[in-house]
Parts: sequence; C-alpha cells; structure tokens
Amino acid sequence: MVAGKIVVGDDESWISEWRALADRIARRARLSSANGHSATAANEWLRALNYYRAAAAFLVSGDPRIIELSHIAQSCATAFLELLSPRGEVLEICVGSNLLQGYLIRSSAAPRRSPVIVAIGHERDTKEDLLVRFQSHAIASGVSLLVLDLPQEMECFQDRHVHHQSMVLRCWLDYLLSRDDVDARRIALIGDGLGGALATRVAATETTLAAAVCDGGFWDDVEQRYVAASLFGSGTRLSPPYKLARQIKCPCLVVMGEHDYAKEEDITALHEHCRAAGVPMDLKIFKEEETGSSHRQLDNPSIGRQFIFDWLTDQLRLDRKKETLTIPSRKSCVKNPLQIAIDDTRTASRA
Repeated sequence: MVAGKIVVGDDESWISEWRALADRIARRARLSSANGHSATAANEWLRALNYYRAAAAFLVSGDPRIIELSHIAQSCATAFLELLSPRGEVLEICVGSNLLQGYLIRSSAAPRRSPVIVAIGHERDTKEDLLVRFQSHAIASGVSLLVLDLPQEMECFQDRHVHHQSMVLRCWLDYLLSRDDVDARRIALIGDGLGGALATRVAATETTLAAAVCDGGFWDDVEQRYVAASLFGSGTRLSPPYKLARQIKCPCLVVMGEHDYAKEEDITALHEHCRAAGVPMDLKIFKEEETGSSHRQLDNPSIGRQFIFDWLTDQLRLDRKKETLTIPSRKSCVKNPLQIAIDDTRTASRA
C-alpha cells in the first residue's frame, strides 16, 4: 500500500507515507493499550517503531527530522518494553563524556541467572533496529537480550572524547558482569551484518564471551590487504592471513549468503584455515534454493536469525560437570546499577 503511494524521485513522499503509516499504527497501539490488550499493543508499538525508522532511512545528515523521528522511535520502544513480562529495561552508561543507551529484555522462560545475548549492528543500526530484529527470537529461546547504541567509528577518529567501539562494548560487558541476574559464564555476542567485524575484534581479545556470531576477521583481513596494496604495491609481504581470527578462543559462527558481498570460496578458505589452526569456528552458507542467500539474509531474515539463535542456544547450554567454572576476575568500571563511568586518563592509558 505504501509503496504504491510513494512517487518515484520524490524523497518527501517516501518520508510522508511511511510516517503516516507509523502514526496510524501508533494510534492503534495506544487504543489497544487503553483497552487492556497488552499483547496487541506491544506488537503495534514494534511495527510503528519499524516504520518510523523506515521513514528516516534516507534523510541526509543534519536534517532535524532525524532527531525527531529518532525520539519518536525511542518512545515506541519504551512503550513496548513496558508491556513485556518481565518488563524490559532502558539502560544508560557513561563512557568518558558520552552517554550511551541500550535496551535489556528478559524472557519469561529464562532462569534467575539468565544467559544474555548482546547484539550490535553496523554504524547506521540503532538499538531500536536491533530490538525489532531480535527480540522475538531471544524471548522464544529463553535468554536475555541486550541491544546497544555504539558511537560511530568516524566519530572515534575525529573526536578524542569519543572512545573506540571495542572499548565501549567491553564496558557494556563489564556492566552485565555486575548484575546478579546474569549468568556470567553464558554471555554471547551477535555482530549483525557488517557489525560482525567489530564482534570479531572483541571475541579475539575478550575472555568472558561464551560464543560469538561474527565475520571471523574476514573484513579486517580484506582491509589490511587493500591498504597495503594501495600504499606499497600488490606484491607487499603481509602478516599471516586471518591473524585476528586465530586469536578467538570461544565458539564462533560465520554466516553468509550465497549472493553476499564476500565470495563463497574466500569465506570457505577462511573457515578451513581457522579450523586447521584450532579455532572453534562453524560456517553456514545459505544457498539460493533455501532462501536467505543475500547479505544478512535480507531476502528471508527469519531463516538466518532462527539458525543463529538455535546455534547460540546450543552453545550456551553448559555441561553440568562444569557448573563450578568461574571466569577470570576483572576490574569492573560500574559506578552504580545503571551507569558506568570511565576516567579519561585511565582510558587513555588502557588504549
């Protein structure tokens, strides 16, 4: 219906039509909530959130409607979280001078000390986008889900007060470790799409992760080779391939489609190299006939997410003989239950 109303070449029609649809659904959500139909209202709030995000998809940087639509989407997410049972949480951490937010939801089927899956995306993904994508799979799997806003990588280079994404993610992990309702031995990480590169960097150095869905260091390796060839010529001698991936100790999963950005033979070579090096890496390539064969399984996202959560569920089931396993102690930067503060001087020295 909306696609039929959008005028080709008219950017404003894209924004107005998606926003009008989101407004209608948000009104239905409020009415359902007022009438006590919580399940319907929660579903409508998620749909409205998704369409407000669609309306903002092609707005250029600096357009004031980006902030406006972002705030509306956040209000939809908050309304959704309040209708969950158990109720979802809006979390805030302060890293240096930056206040970052995340959403934490908990499945009613989760044990008291719950496994947690942390989801991150690429630079344009928000915690609202990730909430829409993963909340139903997490709830059905009986785990908690933390979705995050991370500073954009470009900001990290341009502003010395913005801390590197990897460090921010580790601060969120510190926060989870401080909670008594989190099973510290069963924290997993999903890097959705191009967020898989960041997930690999963290999995290669983070000892607290039980499992990770990442790119296995593929894009970091491609970037290294591209930069080296650009600066020093194609015959430049490089460090051994997949150096980052070979540092991963936890089980990891690489997921791609047959028609993804990377070539299937390159990903297969990565997998074979890492398995031979002892890296506990699994590989899933979705073929065209089963769908899910495009980047991030966008032609059938459900099949990709179901596979990922099934794999994670298997990895997070601990052997009863290992119930006494403890994780290495680490100095937490938690200042209070919902806020983490990092001293800039200590941060600089760690970096």
